[in-house]
Amino acid sequence: MNELKKIALVLNTDKKKSFKIARRVINWFQKKENTPEIFVEKEICQNLPDCVISSSLQEMKNNVDLVILFGGDGTFLDTAHHFVGTDIPLLGINLGKLGFLTEIETDELNKTLEKLYNNKYETKKRMLLKATVKDDDFSDKFFALNDVVLNRGANAHMVKIRLYINDEFINSYRADGLILATPTGSTAYNLSAGGPIVNPQIRAIIITPICPHTLYVRPMVISENEKIKIILSGKNDDIKMNVDGKEFYDIKNEQEVLITAARESISMVSFPDKTFYNILHDKMRVGLV
Repeated sequence: MNELKKIALVLNTDKKKSFKIARRVINWFQKKENTPEIFVEKEICQNLPDCVISSSLQEMKNNVDLVILFGGDGTFLDTAHHFVGTDIPLLGINLGKLGFLTEIETDELNKTLEKLYNNKYETKKRMLLKATVKDDDFSDKFFALNDVVLNRGANAHMVKIRLYINDEFINSYRADGLILATPTGSTAYNLSAGGPIVNPQIRAIIITPICPHTLYVRPMVISENEKIKIILSGKNDDIKMNVDGKEFYDIKNEQEVLITAARESISMVSFPDKTFYNILHDKMRVGLV
């Protein structure tokens, strides 16, 4: 790894601890011989030491070597969308609850900063999904690190789902909705809906129905090279799509949604002692009896 010369700090300002922990990080780097430049968003610059540089996320995207963010998994997902397709790695300090993406706890902070400063870390790519919503005259595209969820919105009626893979009809059924997840997102909504846990180093797409009204429909794990087409229909046109739990889009009856693995990716900081499996054990208590 190259020496870290420019670092961005991204804070969830709704978390009161975020400023305190960010100051700890800034002070830690300030004591080092080769202090990196530290960038923060303009809106919060006045609440941090004078040594920080005011910036925007777009400017960070073109300047920094690393992004450290303070919050929960929602903060990580929000931030990640600004760095799609770059090689800038993201590291999350968990100030939320589970923190599967923000995998570093505050009591590990000094040890983690020491590893960063001494280049004792790796970066790994995480695959993204690309969702394309086709309309008569145009199409909108969205990227998801965790998942794309299609559901019935506030309507009490189930939606009819028609699923195609590589233009081949696979199934038709009624359900509350459908989750299309990456392996990174396999431990999120997908897991709650009964989908499988998949190691993020595997490039695959997970298709998990939400409360299907049938006994034979089960989650599927398919190749990243497959092209998925979904057509939904329901009453009152109340069908929604959300991407990583944030972007919401109204889906019309019989409108096509296309899902593929994106060419773009997200880079994340990785440490040899923080494997997927020990994180799974620590965060989700997997393997404990």
